[in-house]
Amino acid sequence: MTEHNNTNASGERPTDGSDGTSSGEPLDAAWEAFAQEHADDLDDVARSRNAKRFEKHAKRAEKQALLSVNDLDQGTFTDDAIGPGRGPRDATASSWLETDAVMDRYGEGFTPPTSFAPTPRRIVLFAALTVIGVLGVITSVLVPQWTGMLGTVFGTLLLIGVAGLVASRRGKRHNDPFDDGARV
Repeated sequence: MTEHNNTNASGERPTDGSDGTSSGEPLDAAWEAFAQEHADDLDDVARSRNAKRFEKHAKRAEKQALLSVNDLDQGTFTDDAIGPGRGPRDATASSWLETDAVMDRYGEGFTPPTSFAPTPRRIVLFAALTVIGVLGVITSVLVPQWTGMLGTVFGTLLLIGVAGLVASRRGKRHNDPFDDGARV
């Protein structure tokens, strides 16, 4: 009933290999004959650049396959790597962001490095005079009819503003209890 599915040539019967003979004996003999006839060509192919490149690639792939995930024990990926009782929730150090706890621990002697006190009015006045003077000098260059008058007025404002800022900065002394008078 399954006669039509037989792909063997007529009269050919496959062997099961139990008697020590192989079903491919004629093919093996044919391959040996082919290899002997074309030995020079096969040697050239074996010594070619592509063959050497293939060998390198095969060796590299073999080295990469030497260590796989299956070779490692389960403890490598679980809690055996970190000792017991050591995790992110076990940390007892305080963060620098916890300012209330840090301030309570180190006392009230902390003074911030920058003061957010209101800026004195004289500093605001001298800064405004400096900005107006700079903008006025630029304007006097752009308006050629009034260059003499505008240049004189705004130049004077610029000089007064810069002189006032420098003078107000020079007299500033810090009252540091550890100041021994040495200046760099």
